[in-house]
Amino acid sequence: CYMWLYCSGADSPEAALPNVKNIALYDYQNSRARACPVDFLGDYNGYLQTDGYAAYDGLHHVTNVGCLAHARRKFMDAKKLQGKGKSGKADKALAKIQKLYGIESRLKGAPAEERKAERQA
Repeated sequence: CYMWLYCSGADSPEAALPNVKNIALYDYQNSRARACPVDFLGDYNGYLQTDGYAAYDGLHHVTNVGCLAHARRKFMDAKKLQGKGKSGKADKALAKIQKLYGIESRLKGAPAEERKAERQA
């Protein structure tokens, strides 16, 4: 059994959805096949933040946006390969990601328009 997680709510980039409740829906399937999100999402049109799993690639009418936590994990893996005491591009990327996490922490609870303005500054 595989668990597919779908969420929506207050952090949506859609300006038309300011009062949408936060929802977390767990969809249990017997497969990790592309058919699972295709069937579930139907004619959904909008943003879809994913972990980068290939089953989400090429979904029609969907703008796939990445997950920074999953991207960060790849840089952590690269850092481990650098060897002890060495620094490289992975360290630079991790420092920038940490800075972004700081901004997001500071903006937690701020109105969507304020968060958007800060993120684009």
